[in-house]
Amino acid sequence: MTGVEDPAFGGGLIAGRFRLGELLGSGGTASVFAAVDTVTGRRLAVKLLHPHLSESAPVRDAFLAEARRTAQVAHPAVVVIVDIGVSDDSGTPIAWIAQERVAGRPLSEHVRAEGPLSPREAVAVAADVLAGLEAAHAAGVIHRDVSPSNVLVRRETDGGIRATLLDFGLADAAGRTAHGDDVLRSAVTDATAGVVGNVQYASPEQLSGRPVGPRGDLYQVGGLLMFALTGRAPFDGDDRLALARAHLSAPPPVPSVRRHGIAPALDRVVVRALLKDPEDRFADAGAMRAALLAAQATVDAPASGPRTPQPGRQRAEPSVARRPAAAGALPVVPSSTPAPSPSSPGRRSAGWGTVIAVVAVLVAAATAVPLLAGAGREIPVAEAATRAPSPPPTTPPTPDPTPIVASPSTPPPVTVPALTSYADAPTVLASAGLRVGEVTVRDEAAVAGTVLESIPGAGSSVPRDSAVALVVASGSNTVPEVSGMDAATATSHLRAAGFATTVVAVVSERAEGLVVALEPAAGSSVVLGSAVRVLVARAPAPSPTPTSPAVTPSPSPTVAPMPTPTILR
Repeated sequence: MTGVEDPAFGGGLIAGRFRLGELLGSGGTASVFAAVDTVTGRRLAVKLLHPHLSESAPVRDAFLAEARRTAQVAHPAVVVIVDIGVSDDSGTPIAWIAQERVAGRPLSEHVRAEGPLSPREAVAVAADVLAGLEAAHAAGVIHRDVSPSNVLVRRETDGGIRATLLDFGLADAAGRTAHGDDVLRSAVTDATAGVVGNVQYASPEQLSGRPVGPRGDLYQVGGLLMFALTGRAPFDGDDRLALARAHLSAPPPVPSVRRHGIAPALDRVVVRALLKDPEDRFADAGAMRAALLAAQATVDAPASGPRTPQPGRQRAEPSVARRPAAAGALPVVPSSTPAPSPSSPGRRSAGWGTVIAVVAVLVAAATAVPLLAGAGREIPVAEAATRAPSPPPTTPPTPDPTPIVASPSTPPPVTVPALTSYADAPTVLASAGLRVGEVTVRDEAAVAGTVLESIPGAGSSVPRDSAVALVVASGSNTVPEVSGMDAATATSHLRAAGFATTVVAVVSERAEGLVVALEPAAGSSVVLGSAVRVLVARAPAPSPTPTSPAVTPSPSPTVAPMPTPTILR
């Protein structure tokens, strides 16, 4: 195929170097693609600022500033920035950030797929995040967007779990506010600027427009722990103003109230991190990490919540080895420097007036945009807490061919009911004497949360209190392969798969009218209702043919010489 390709989706090289692969995630400001560096052969993730945003030089600069901030932090628990730049191969400048491709999936997706973590696993994840934050704070960088969508988790070969901190898009120096006119904070205008942040996890000082220090990040780690342990944010709901109000004034939630069996020592760590006054929290990330590891001795006993720690899943202490310090790192800022306290006289009383003025930006969706979180694939947070995966047996179960016979000592079997919605499944199953088992999320052309299948199936006879495994629609679907079809047929297939379509003609050597490619590419997992661009071949414009001026017959019987032809180019 010839002609200009859109670098945000095409298979061509970015900056003459990076060959794009599958779409890993997309948000309000950028898309992230798997990529191969054709110079080094290294597999990376390339983050591309959306073209309409990349046309603005201030927005490009703000986007690239994220990478420069991340590059200042050298730690194994923080994603590594490989290179940054602006590509104008398509005639439109596209800002890009190349970073290491980290194995795993966002904690938000992991919890929704498998249920809350065991207390030991939650401590392991938070300890890694705190180790990365300790390095960031030492470099003078405050993350300000620590959330389940920005923490990647992965299983190690020994069964342990490790975490990597991503997305420094809201990061800044200690003591700065989070004001901005847009999510990238490319400009701050006194008349229009609001507070930018993730309202489910933002600290009280961030939401009230006050300067944010290292302890603001510790508040967010407390929220991260609450989600890891219970499947729910500290405060949840759809009303952003109510969420902001809860962060500013509601008592910190206690994990063991939501999930029975969590050790008191772990409760105390989470609650202290979520205190309203920064000065009441831990002194720094190292102190909070030490408190977590001290509490770990009390969480070895299995919790009676949705998950049970399994043998062989004890995780080695997170490594604190650091990579060589990045060039140009900022001077070390003492982590004990107190952040302004909303509870101090003259400050707490001003908090509500400020938050009412700035929360409009949050309502307008000027929130932090997590880019590697599998957008649209998550079951609502409030529902995740109801999921209770059955712990795997220590030995393979032996099928029992003997039919179930009711007896005075054996409860009669019950029938698995038909299920349509994951939100209703716990209630419907409980009314039938059953419970939710393992939950698997699958891409399909069905509304997110639709129960696609139950195992055993509806109508099956099973013992009372059995676990019923569920297959639930993710809210996304796989883009079908339609290359070589005509535009009408391809569009029909794509709409049947749940996507909107836009047909774009491109110059190609293929037969005119046939589909050349799709954007995003076939095989990508894309949120239902998203637009898929269908690239349809058109023939190149014919080259102009040489013409000669008309010859006017001479009135004389003498034949006039022919003029030299003029070639039109």
